[in-house]
Amino acid sequence: MRFFRQIGELKGWRRFGFEVAIIVVGLGITLIAQELITSADRAREMHLATDAVETELAGILFYTSERLAVEPCRRDQIRVLAERLQDSDNRWAAEIPEGINRDNDFFVLPRIVRTPQRSWPDEAWMALRASDIAIYMDRDQFTQLSGIFRQVARLRERQDSASQLAGRLSHLNMAGQLDEAQRREAYALLGEFAAIEGGSSVIAGQVRDVVLEFDFRNQDRFAEMSETDLGDAIGRMRQIYGVCVDATQMQPYIDEFNAATGGQFAIDSAATGP
Repeated sequence: MRFFRQIGELKGWRRFGFEVAIIVVGLGITLIAQELITSADRAREMHLATDAVETELAGILFYTSERLAVEPCRRDQIRVLAERLQDSDNRWAAEIPEGINRDNDFFVLPRIVRTPQRSWPDEAWMALRASDIAIYMDRDQFTQLSGIFRQVARLRERQDSASQLAGRLSHLNMAGQLDEAQRREAYALLGEFAAIEGGSSVIAGQVRDVVLEFDFRNQDRFAEMSETDLGDAIGRMRQIYGVCVDATQMQPYIDEFNAATGGQFAIDSAATGP
C-alpha cells in the first residue's frame, strides 16, 4: 500500500515518466507474448509441412525401389525385342509376354514393353517451398529436399517421354509384314526408349540413396501402407513382370517401413511368385 501511495504522490514530469515506463513495459510484454505465439504457430506449421513432405519421401522411396526391382525385367524386354527385330525376316510375329498387360486396362491398347507408371509425389514439397515458412527451414535440409524433388521432376519427365515412345512401338503388337526400313525405324525407337528408361533407373538409384540419408522424424510417414499392401505390391510386380523381378531391391524400403511402424515384414513370407 505504501508503494502505491508513493506512486500517487508523484507529480509533473516524474509522474509522466513513470506512466510512460509502464506503457513501454506493457508493450514489451505484449510484443514478447506475440512473438512467442508467432513462433509457436510457425513451429506447428513447419511440423505439419515437413510431416507431409516426409510422407511424400516415403512414397518416393517405394517407387524408386520398385523401379530398381523391375530393372532386370526391363532389360530383358528390351533385349528380346532387339534380338527379334534383328532376326526378323520381313515377317513379324506379335509375341507379348503374358503378364505385360495385366491390370493395364487404362492404356486400352496392349503394350509391347512395360515399366512402372507412377504419379511421383511433390505437392506437399511445392506448397512448403512456396510458403512463408520455407525461409525458416534449416538450409542444409532445404538444399537436400530441393535436390531430391528436382530429380523427381526429371523422373516424371522421363516417364512421360518413355510412355510416348512405348505408344509409338505399339504397332509391334500386330503381326504382319515388316520390311528392313520398318525394322530399322522400330529399332531406333526401341533404342530411344531403352536410353530414357536406362537413365531413369540410374536416377532412381541416386534418388533412393539420398532419401535413405534423410533424417526422418515423422513416424507416421508409412500410414498409407500396411504389411498386407506391401506384400500385395511385391506379388503384383512378379505377376506382371515375372520371376525376373529382383525383390531384394525393396529391402531398403522394407527396413524403413519396419523401423517406423514396428512391423516385421519379410520378403520371403509375403512375396509370392506369379
